[in-house]
Amino acid sequence: MTGPRLIALAAGGTGGHMFPAEALAQELKRRGYRVLLITDARGDRYAAHFPADEKFLISAASPSVGGPIAKAAAAISLAGGLMKVLSEFRRLKPAAVVGFGGYPSFPAMRAAAMTGVPHGVHEQNGVLGRANRMSIGAASFLAHGFPVLDKRPERVRADVVEVGNPVRDAVRKAAAQLYDPPREGEPVRLLVFGGSQGASLFSTVVPAAVESLPEALRKRLKVVQQARENEIETLAGAYRQAQVEAELAPFYKDLPMRIAGAHLVIARAGASTVTELAAIGRPSILVPLAIAMDDHQTGNARALADAGAAIRINEKEFTAEALARALEGLLTAPGRLEAMAAAAKNRVKSDAASALADLVDKIVSENRKAAA
Repeated sequence: MTGPRLIALAAGGTGGHMFPAEALAQELKRRGYRVLLITDARGDRYAAHFPADEKFLISAASPSVGGPIAKAAAAISLAGGLMKVLSEFRRLKPAAVVGFGGYPSFPAMRAAAMTGVPHGVHEQNGVLGRANRMSIGAASFLAHGFPVLDKRPERVRADVVEVGNPVRDAVRKAAAQLYDPPREGEPVRLLVFGGSQGASLFSTVVPAAVESLPEALRKRLKVVQQARENEIETLAGAYRQAQVEAELAPFYKDLPMRIAGAHLVIARAGASTVTELAAIGRPSILVPLAIAMDDHQTGNARALADAGAAIRINEKEFTAEALARALEGLLTAPGRLEAMAAAAKNRVKSDAASALADLVDKIVSENRKAAA
């Protein structure tokens, strides 16, 4: 069955876009909808558990980077993506479309506007992304994840609603695990992950910082760290030299449960990371990605840092010495870690998937009434 019960979800090729889309898909399925996923090859890597009844991939590239040749190639890619989406929409006739940002979402949003399909935008970050800015002209709603949304146009036709960031069922399950601060003489669990653009910096700075910690603290440390495949051997050697037990991998499929099991997390400040730290309630050291578009990760980190739930360290200041000071100060103060975990818990809105699904229900219903 297509048409009235099919909702198209379009998301760019990162976990930050794909995971909230997956969370909404799970909620829509519970409400009896069928789900169409539109993404690119990069996004498809995150779609192993995406509950899509239909899926197609498009090519898309950012027209905001590179020289004239790169921009022209990106425009051609987006145009090709638009043609494919228009063709698929004529075949599948979705009842509504929701875009989660990233340039692979833009052709779907443009196609929805051109064909009169009701649609809305969800912005995960504290700064409205460029693809979403280009998509809200005819949108029915602009939903956003954090209390503050920068770079929002002054005049927007869409209803602007803070719903929070939808989290996957795996995160909701992990959130049920209470925080248990480290106890004297027992292991201290440190989780480190940085995404594809952040892992290299962490692979250099974190082991150097750990090695400079007092021996008694190092002997208690158990590190779980995401690292690029070609860096794992060097990283493992660094931890052996520091005499610290470490588990290393390029990717963790069970990351929400890893977060729940950690005493402290070191991470970038992507929207999904910040949201999952808040949903699960874990203390963190956040290092916003300096090259992130419009510096949106600094805005994301603000949600936890301002609440006393995280320490934010700018990338230029993220040295082994600075991190070692922060680690020693936190890992030897279980009361402070516990207070940070409590401050993080539900710092961002909960039940975002349900609130976003309500907006979908509304535009589907309104469109059905208008067509009657």
